[in-house]
Amino acid sequence: MRMERSGHSYPPYRLKPDRALARKFMAGLGIDGDPERVPPTYMIFLRGETLGVDLFADLDIPRQKALHGGQRYEWFEPIGWDDELAVHAKVDNIVEKQGKRGPVWFADVTFDYRRVSDDKLVLRELTRLVRQS
Repeated sequence: MRMERSGHSYPPYRLKPDRALARKFMAGLGIDGDPERVPPTYMIFLRGETLGVDLFADLDIPRQKALHGGQRYEWFEPIGWDDELAVHAKVDNIVEKQGKRGPVWFADVTFDYRRVSDDKLVLRELTRLVRQS
């Protein structure tokens, strides 16, 4: 894990919710139909890896050694289908601990989703990525 990335802020990237992708997301959860609103956890489905924020590559976390350590959401306002969002990702901290099989690294990352039209914070996602040795 690249410990020097602790505290690093990425330039914001932009995205919009997409009803067709939301239908696929919901179908994967076993829910049929056309969503009236943007589903609460749908935004994780729109990761920034193709938009310049590839945390796995940047933090040196090989996919085969990566674990999802949890996620928490803070909702401030609903997200509309026509909302364009600016997403700002920041690596809050990286911690190394000793496990039974060697070192384990924990990276806590915050994603702030702001509506472009009024710059209001609508969603904050806190994610923990884990790399095993």
